[in-house]
Amino acid sequence: MKLNIISLQNFALAILCLWIISPPLTLNPIARALALLAIVTWGLLEIIRSNGIFRRPTWPVLGAGLFIAYDLVLWYALGEWELISHIQMYILLALLVIYESRRTDPKSLAPVFWTMMLALPVWWISTLRGFDTFGDHAARTVVRSSGEAMELMQQGVGGYSLIYSSLVLIPVLVLMTFRWRQFDTSSAPRFLRAFPRAFRLMPPVMLALITILVLRAGFTIAVIVMVATLAVSLMYLRTRPWILLMAPLVALFLVVVGQIFLQDIVELLIPVADGTSFVYKLRDLQLSLEIGDSTGTVADRTERYLRSLNSFLQNPLFGVLGDRGVGNHSAYLDYFAQRGLFFGMLYMVLMLYLPVRMLRQLPGVLSMTGGVLAVMILFPLLNSVTMAIGVVLFIMFPVACSITSEFGNRSRYRRPAVSPGRRMSAA
Repeated sequence: MKLNIISLQNFALAILCLWIISPPLTLNPIARALALLAIVTWGLLEIIRSNGIFRRPTWPVLGAGLFIAYDLVLWYALGEWELISHIQMYILLALLVIYESRRTDPKSLAPVFWTMMLALPVWWISTLRGFDTFGDHAARTVVRSSGEAMELMQQGVGGYSLIYSSLVLIPVLVLMTFRWRQFDTSSAPRFLRAFPRAFRLMPPVMLALITILVLRAGFTIAVIVMVATLAVSLMYLRTRPWILLMAPLVALFLVVVGQIFLQDIVELLIPVADGTSFVYKLRDLQLSLEIGDSTGTVADRTERYLRSLNSFLQNPLFGVLGDRGVGNHSAYLDYFAQRGLFFGMLYMVLMLYLPVRMLRQLPGVLSMTGGVLAVMILFPLLNSVTMAIGVVLFIMFPVACSITSEFGNRSRYRRPAVSPGRRMSAA
């Protein structure tokens, strides 16, 4: 019985995660109903499980509950937005709660991890095929609420959510690519382990697919975050003291050089980007540099960031308590503007809590933990966050940490933690 509850929870979680990452399922009413049933089922099983997370909640669980409760109170009291528009944030925080329920034994989520490792490449390839058929603008079309967007999603074309959530997986894949022997892959499905050479190629192939997908999608912020994440992950593959010292110095050097030669670099890149959506943004940036101000898409994004920042500065304690005066282009700035200092800080802490925790616990895999921390600092600062981020951040990332040799050694030399399975024995 004790193992059945964990297995049933993993099955329900896998259904929820598959719905989140699969473009054709996102808008399917039957799939939505199954996803809702899955998350309710997981919650009910957690309630009846001995020492479940709801019986002794941790501070991240209490923080997530407080954030959702406050949001629901504002929705009921003010009625300024549709509740469904905030469902993604609720599901994102629900995935944090699910991780917290297995925080002492994240490896118990390994079946869900490998399911996602097999499912994500399917939708990456499907999206790339959609680019070939419908053009590279397809990813941007999916972001909009239109008949064309629904048709593209039914064809398996992913957009903003799929592409940006994949960025969080980059540090995991980098470490698996270059330090494969650090990972205990015994939890992987047998058919994968039956072909060890092909299995070994899985991480680098996935990493290549993400790179191609991001470059072809034409999301400038995604490219910036991807380059920064790759730089951090590759630089920290060796955790020598001089490398740790050099990293911020290299970043500072690149910023200074970029400021000096940025206009020349942009002029060189425009011919290379000709024929892609990047060329318009590069021309906007070139014009901005020439006239000393922001124009075009650069101006729009800058104006939205400043709008959220100004709204927060004018209402620092409680925020604007709605969407008025919010730029909707930066998750961190937007929540400070909407909810004020306390809830803005709470949201930021909840997003950064797990990467920081793993960074402190597992210094030997700094390439992975530091890379994920870099993504979760940059990405929500520069763009909005969707529930798909939670699948990678709160499910896949901790499992990847738990199957490293360092995590195993650390668990061996500390007091044995009570695993979710053992908790049921007392029931």
